Amino acid sequence: MSLLLCLLLVLFSPFVQAVTLLAGEVPPYVIRPQQGAPTGMAVEVIEEAARRLREPIQIELMPFARAIQEAQHRSRVLLLPPVRSPDREAMLQWIVPLLDEAFVLASDQHYHPAPLRLDEKSPLKIGVLRHSLSHNLLQELGVTSLEIVTTERNNADKLALGRIQAWAAAWNTIRYAQQEAGLRLSELVKGATLAKMPLYLAASPDFPSQEARRWHDVIQGMRADGSLARILRQYDYQAP
Repeated sequence: MSLLLCLLLVLFSPFVQAVTLLAGEVPPYVIRPQQGAPTGMAVEVIEEAARRLREPIQIELMPFARAIQEAQHRSRVLLLPPVRSPDREAMLQWIVPLLDEAFVLASDQHYHPAPLRLDEKSPLKIGVLRHSLSHNLLQELGVTSLEIVTTERNNADKLALGRIQAWAAAWNTIRYAQQEAGLRLSELVKGATLAKMPLYLAASPDFPSQEARRWHDVIQGMRADGSLARILRQYDYQAP
């Protein structure tokens, strides 16, 4: 068999190895549907980027805390949707920001109609998702009255029932979980902002730099041509 024929077989083989994307389940960026493949605003952005790169992707959906851990130890994987914080800086490769987000305190208007601040005289019982950025921020601030949950839907339910006084999370996540719980957005009161930070496409430390650059460039191209913003609007995304 000639060398040229071997090269053609490699180039046009249908068995191209897919890029593995570890998707931490954090709606509305990464959503686990009742049936079918994972979806969400960040997932759709990456799927469009993969289509433009002509690269197949294999999405592995898992709890966010596990996705962070696995991305540090598995070889050549992408990760959605971490925030680039100082304690995570050396853990991952940070390929490109996808969208900006505000991490806030929210309350239920029936119990706390005025926007909440962290310097309230009486301590607040605050619901947070385990290992989320809001969890880390509040711990760094010395807040100890935290109610830890494994899904943001739990925080929506507990806030509506008065079992927590505040809910700390990304604003778009709060809004999505509130609606998922069958509760009205009008019942939410947006309080103090804990941080404003972008969510990223990241990768394992050994992800090839050339491949990382290709993903960076194609997503920046989507930002420039407006297609990234169009995907976000489909999810009623609210920028900080």
